[in-house]
Amino acid sequence: MKRLTIIALLAFVAGACTSRQPDATTLRIEVTNPTLSNVGLLVDRTTGYTVELDKHGRATLTLPGVECLYGQLVYGEQMRPVFLSRGDGATARFDGLHFAESLTVEGTNRAANDYLRTTTLPEGPSYEVAWEEFARGLRQREEGIVRLLEARGLDSLCPDFARIERLRLRYAYAQPMLVYEMGHRMMTGDTTFRVGEALTDSVRTLIVDHEELADAAEYRDFLRFGIPLLLREEGATLDSSYDRTVATMRYFGERFPQGRVQQTMLRSLALEYLQTEGIRNTAELQNLANTYLTDPQMAADYRAEIARHDLTAAGRPSPDFTATDREGHSYTLADLRGKYLYIDLWASWCGPCKREAPHLKRLAEHFSGREILFVGLSVDEDPAAWEKALDEEQLPGLQLRLDPSSSFAADYGVEGIPRFILLDKQGHIVQADMLRPSSDGVIEYIEKLQGL
Repeated sequence: MKRLTIIALLAFVAGACTSRQPDATTLRIEVTNPTLSNVGLLVDRTTGYTVELDKHGRATLTLPGVECLYGQLVYGEQMRPVFLSRGDGATARFDGLHFAESLTVEGTNRAANDYLRTTTLPEGPSYEVAWEEFARGLRQREEGIVRLLEARGLDSLCPDFARIERLRLRYAYAQPMLVYEMGHRMMTGDTTFRVGEALTDSVRTLIVDHEELADAAEYRDFLRFGIPLLLREEGATLDSSYDRTVATMRYFGERFPQGRVQQTMLRSLALEYLQTEGIRNTAELQNLANTYLTDPQMAADYRAEIARHDLTAAGRPSPDFTATDREGHSYTLADLRGKYLYIDLWASWCGPCKREAPHLKRLAEHFSGREILFVGLSVDEDPAAWEKALDEEQLPGLQLRLDPSSSFAADYGVEGIPRFILLDKQGHIVQADMLRPSSDGVIEYIEKLQGL
């Protein structure tokens, strides 16, 4: 079984209520007429599992440490909801040619899974109606579904499921409140419409800690979008997705009790942003995650995502560059492979860069004739200023000026120069922030390189 990260955000994602017990929850899978080689289980917006089917169309998914779980069984591009709990002996059976129509989940939670398979949540009332009527309509629809839950006898057949399902339904029918003002403006043309405190108070009463719903999609989504609504009412300006992510993470870190909900939401918010937008300019997000994300497994998931985006980790291929010498010849990193590269990012206007120049000359002279090339990469925008500095400083090695459109410095997260970088003979990173020529121990460090 392979654990994977889900990058695409799906329209409907179910969640997990996770136990601290080490016991595993398992799901046996039996497929007739298989058309694909694997089956997946989507746990939340960022995490899922996939398992290969054997030649008989069978497989077993094992989820360690899970007591009960709402999930989405995934076959190709189709998904169906399932509910699993530890020790329920669940077996999912379906025809690969008719997955959605034929899926059954047998075991002690069969009644719960039949309910999920055959129950569709009615849509909420029109956004055109007044707030009081809209809120009343949501409550009526929630109460109607709960009556169906009771009529199926789920309180006695699957009591754990019934208890959690009631809470899930509350948040499922609370979600439309979060977009009511926008929907009402669009439907009525009243662009200045606001509900005011009635809406804010309704949202605030639901922004509470429910550990049993820590990974349930409806609950998490309500928190994810409800908290920014409250923060805007407090005067916060949240114009970008990054602003909203950081503000919501800070809310969970500072205002939510430490526990499963806080940790799950911090992990989810951080991973979702990083997966969709990348790592660049996320210092505040990383500070919050490093401070408040303390659950060992969730912190490990976060660190793994950060590492996936870290272009400058030791051993990784270096980001490339395009640069020219003073004769106009163009170079990329590929042109310089075969020797270690000691790269100096500098500029003609940089005083600290010039103070390193005498030390750089002595360092290059010490390693003259060895398998290391000293490369100057100037970030000067003015070619004339660069060439004048070259004549004045008489810098060693290969001196190039970075193309103004190059992202090389940004890829390395360079915030100030001089910056020194050491690459191996294949262009892989040895040190993304190498010792300066004036640093103690720089000669000894380079001498230890293999094949120098």
